[in-house]
Amino acid sequence: MASALLAIPSHAQDAAPAAAPAPAPAPVPPAAPPKPPEIFKPETAATLRAAQKEVQLAVGKEVNMGKMLALYTKFKFSPELQPKLKEIFGTERPFAIQRVANGPKGQINYVGGLAPYTYLQGNGTDFTWTEMALKLSTDKAGRALNTDSTWPSLMVTRPGGSVSFNDISMTTRAVYGADQVGYGTALIKVGSVVVRDSAPGSREIKEMMRFEGVEAKSDVRRRGAMAEIVYSNTIKAIVVGDERVERSNFAIRITNVPAKALAEMTKQLRDQQGANMEDQAEVKRTLKTMTDFGKRMIAAGATLFIDDISAAYRGNVASLKGRVSFQKVVEADFGNLNALMKKIAAHFEVRVPVALVRDVARVFAGKSVDPSAPDAAKQIDAGADAMVSMVVGKTVSGGFGTLVQDELRTVIDIKDGKVTVNGKAIEVPAGVLNSLKAQPAPQPVQAPVPTAKPAPEPKAEAQ
Repeated sequence: MASALLAIPSHAQDAAPAAAPAPAPAPVPPAAPPKPPEIFKPETAATLRAAQKEVQLAVGKEVNMGKMLALYTKFKFSPELQPKLKEIFGTERPFAIQRVANGPKGQINYVGGLAPYTYLQGNGTDFTWTEMALKLSTDKAGRALNTDSTWPSLMVTRPGGSVSFNDISMTTRAVYGADQVGYGTALIKVGSVVVRDSAPGSREIKEMMRFEGVEAKSDVRRRGAMAEIVYSNTIKAIVVGDERVERSNFAIRITNVPAKALAEMTKQLRDQQGANMEDQAEVKRTLKTMTDFGKRMIAAGATLFIDDISAAYRGNVASLKGRVSFQKVVEADFGNLNALMKKIAAHFEVRVPVALVRDVARVFAGKSVDPSAPDAAKQIDAGADAMVSMVVGKTVSGGFGTLVQDELRTVIDIKDGKVTVNGKAIEVPAGVLNSLKAQPAPQPVQAPVPTAKPAPEPKAEAQ
């Protein structure tokens, strides 16, 4: 919460006065907003997608990890794709691996990686990376897969700015059961993510934002006939300009996931990888597979636990905890959004220290005060006090929360289609409910304008 507030830009570029427009014989439609720089140009995206498909087809429906790795060591991309991959990665066989004798005893070991390279894409967004090292191992039965990789740096540059990822590492430990589901953990660490930018017309590039000590961990566990999915993300520090959020944490878990449904989804996705499908058909099939899996989770009583969503600013921590589930959902509910929404059962607990509200209020008050004014400090204090009084006063007097030991606390419950905050019923605006089931407004059809019949054009090549 604190990081979101502090990330709001504190300045606005002064616009030069516009000249009076010259009279025009007809109104000119407004110019389209500038498009953001594309990460991958279409040719690059097509090459990466084609490479992914060739790997999937080469592995096919093989589920034994040992056999899969052995197949991949001999795999080569098609002659049509090799020069395109060399342009992107500097080699015709990116992420190649080879078997080695050294490594954990009793395991079949491989090493691989990606050589350092700079890919000048030609669309304004370029990539530069250092050498990535990769180690893999599996057991003789081909049921385990362990990976360890390190990547010192990856930088994405564009006109006037860049994003750099430093000290990247990834570790996975998985064991595949008889249902072919990989149960285990994956841990990704990034030492820092730094965003740099420059003002329009300036050649000076400044650091705009920095994330320090980023860790993301996922864990899939088997609990008898059920499975549990756990995910957490922590950031040791978020720096925006002169402000610093000391810690950010996000931890959730989903319980009561039918292991059979998880196995069937895994099998469907694997079968899909072994089929040479068109992109649109593959996307459509993937969405259906994931949707069916989600329905089965809900019907089985899966519960989402929010163990911790929190952020610390100047030593004060704002936090949210809770859980979300569905009550007695039947198949017919999935075709009726209102009926499904009424089955939601959720409980949230929110805590925000008054000191944190004051610190954030001072930041915003400081942005509206001229620092050169002789009473600037008093103006900032007065603005912060007014904002704290408003937030605390409206929360407590309105019955939306309580003040306990200089901390605002509230409880939010959703049940039977009703929302209560601190025990106070809240009416959900009709506009919100209507938007959930709104359909696009019909567009008026204009009468055709008689024109001369144009000459037939050549058919466009399918894309």
